[in-house]
Amino acid sequence: MVKDFSKGLAVGRKLDVELNKTPASPSRFDRVDGALAGRESLLGRPQPGPDARALQVVQELSLSTSAPLELPLTELDDNPLNSRTIYSEEIVVARANSIREHGQLVPILVTQSLSTPGRYTIIDGQYRKRALTYLGEKSAKCQIIEVKDKVEFYKLARAMNNERQQESILDIAYGYEKLISEGLAKTEEELGSIVKDTKSRINKLRAVLKLPPAVHELITASPDQFGISIAYELTLYQAIVGAEKTVELAQRIASGHLPFTKVQAIRNAAAQGPKPRRNVSRQHKLRDAGIEIGTLKEWDSGRIVLDITVVDPAKRDAYLVALKHLQQQSGLSSELGAVESAE
Repeated sequence: MVKDFSKGLAVGRKLDVELNKTPASPSRFDRVDGALAGRESLLGRPQPGPDARALQVVQELSLSTSAPLELPLTELDDNPLNSRTIYSEEIVVARANSIREHGQLVPILVTQSLSTPGRYTIIDGQYRKRALTYLGEKSAKCQIIEVKDKVEFYKLARAMNNERQQESILDIAYGYEKLISEGLAKTEEELGSIVKDTKSRINKLRAVLKLPPAVHELITASPDQFGISIAYELTLYQAIVGAEKTVELAQRIASGHLPFTKVQAIRNAAAQGPKPRRNVSRQHKLRDAGIEIGTLKEWDSGRIVLDITVVDPAKRDAYLVALKHLQQQSGLSSELGAVESAE
């Protein structure tokens, strides 16, 4: 009699999803970017998604009644093209506690290594492997499937990860960069045909990798606050103000839930530079015995203009003596310029 493992697998997968579940509330700008993924414009038809094979695998596994194999953890290699690069220590510990209490309900999905006979590459189950290692286990329950090439490695791992837990923009960006560094895509056009994404989104995602490590840590800790639109604004902001201020803005985004429009406004303000200070002037009317004889005008810039008419020669000479004395006290020098003659 063949033992039916399907119920146990279903329970395990449900628990797995709950452990990884993170609420997501993308901005309307990120929803537009998401709608554009796989098509050249909003009016264009989306290209077929890369996860059809993964959905087939999920369905086959949910219906499978075959018992998983026990494989040594030392024979399981991480997928070098796995779209997920960053793993939360909290999730590893939570997964370990779940396995300690319930056992490993969901097998690790592996395929035989394309380069090393006798070894296996993980397609889905990186967290489970880390949790089992954390618990000091020596082996893991695994199910083996056939994968034809490295590109399918990437597509399948990404789709399976996304089925379980929404990818962060860093996961996607690192995954794209791996495809290029492995030589599987030489240009962004070739990359787009593999991952079914637009050149614009690919360019933005790759730019995110140039943000400071401290910003990457914030994105990892608060992925829901950093959609592709906000993250790309940070790359533009960094080009204007540098890394230090970019980290400060990223901290505000992570803790204050700044919307895209606010982040964009901050970046635009930085691009325009500080507003020039207004050079305010103040004018004082000068009177002698109640009669206006001129003005004293001053500006915030430091400029001073004295414009008076003194009819009495004695008073005029007294003003000139006082002004020259003030000039000498201030250390200012002067020389007599050309004298204009009245016509």
